[in-house]
Amino acid sequence: MRTAFSSLVLAVLATAAGPACAMDHTIHVGGAGLVFTPSNIEALVGDTVTFVNDGGFHNVASDAGSPLSFRCANGCDGSGGNGNVSNASWNATITITAAAAHGSIGFHCEAHEASGMVGSISVTNPVDLQSFSID
Repeated sequence: MRTAFSSLVLAVLATAAGPACAMDHTIHVGGAGLVFTPSNIEALVGDTVTFVNDGGFHNVASDAGSPLSFRCANGCDGSGGNGNVSNASWNATITITAAAAHGSIGFHCEAHEASGMVGSISVTNPVDLQSFSID
């Protein structure tokens, strides 16, 4: 009886936990002004963030000292793209890595940082459910 009960409990817990699903967050760049919309988000390790230029001469670059480094516009520097400021209709996606867990990733537009075109991503680490057995 005890073995059947523990097997049932484990099966229910496994079903309820389900697989961890990464989310994609979208941040709009420019468009109605010198802004990122939203300018501040929360994300988990493994999530992606897609920056979409809604119009204007912009890019997005991580702040110096951020736990994740990127510079993006028509793609991202170092990953087949070019992070130079651009007025093209571009989008670029970054993945939040474990190096950024429990930290904050500041970012800005290189052309408009002085005008307040800045934002941040607060990063947490997803909960890793552990297995257990009942005797």
